[in-house]
Amino acid sequence: MPKVVILGEREFDVRAGTNLLKLLQDTRYDDQLPATCNGQGQCSTCAVRVRKGAGDPNQNELDVLGDEQIAQGWRLSCQINTSQDIEVEVPGYEVAETIQIDPAIIRDVIAYAAENVPLRRLTTSHTVTVRRLRDLSHRADVLVDGGGDSKDFEALYAIFNYISQERKITEIPTKETLTAEQVQKILGAFAKRLPAEEEEIIVYPYFLYVSFTLFFLLLAGLGIYSVFVDAPLEEPATPSFTPNPEKAPWYFVGVQELLAISPNVGPFTSVAIGGVIAPAVFVLILILIPYIEPYLEFWRKEKSKPVGRRLRDRPVTTALFTFFMVLAIVLIIIGQYFRGPQWEWVIPWQ
Repeated sequence: MPKVVILGEREFDVRAGTNLLKLLQDTRYDDQLPATCNGQGQCSTCAVRVRKGAGDPNQNELDVLGDEQIAQGWRLSCQINTSQDIEVEVPGYEVAETIQIDPAIIRDVIAYAAENVPLRRLTTSHTVTVRRLRDLSHRADVLVDGGGDSKDFEALYAIFNYISQERKITEIPTKETLTAEQVQKILGAFAKRLPAEEEEIIVYPYFLYVSFTLFFLLLAGLGIYSVFVDAPLEEPATPSFTPNPEKAPWYFVGVQELLAISPNVGPFTSVAIGGVIAPAVFVLILILIPYIEPYLEFWRKEKSKPVGRRLRDRPVTTALFTFFMVLAIVLIIIGQYFRGPQWEWVIPWQ
């Protein structure tokens, strides 16, 4: 069976004739190969760099990529059917850029890092190991020539950033000239190849598949649940009888509880405060969060840049939103289960 090797990442044993693009998308290795022409070989959004195997390019690849890109190893994955072992680099060539760095510098810094840098202290989204460093060292020529994955450069950026911040540059044994100014230039080159902080999700087909799958599971689960458990319906409504207490539906009973605990303040009654003012302030804050978030995250040094989407990048906003959500849930639970006749406190299990 042919083997598809994604350099520095994963290996797959596949059947002869397996389409490379379909393999990459089915294994979800890289969702950033959308193949906007639906695999017809008319666009370049599925391009990968082939280091070994794959045979000769066809006419579609020559027309779309051109002789220069073909000479550098770029191929359309949708046009490659595996008949032999293949070694490729993902993602595509549109993010590749030749970096003017002597590969020997990278090898020397990696060799130093493997022995002297506490790898667990490196700030990366994945674990950097000695084995990973050894692989990066072997592929140094490829990395500076425009190849490599964004995770490769994330690891290299973390290493060079560490030796710069810890002032370890002069300790690195290298035959090449390595100064603080050169390290900053190298970091700038690596930064262009780092993973995008704002992750994009391709709506079709990935997001729609997930959405419809969750919708189906939820609908099926509710259907099965309704077969075994009857809905807690009361007697038909009649004008001659009003239940005590008269509760709103569960999704409004939190507001009803807010009405009950709100005080009268000056000209504003508890009804105005709990039923209008407080809910309006809550909704207004949620609407304004995207606009005031840079000011909410007061701890950030670079306030001119957008706030990241990860929870650790926006702790104040997350805490504020969580507080309001928890408050709403608590009010609903109290109003639904802990309020009895005349809206007095009751214990539901008695």
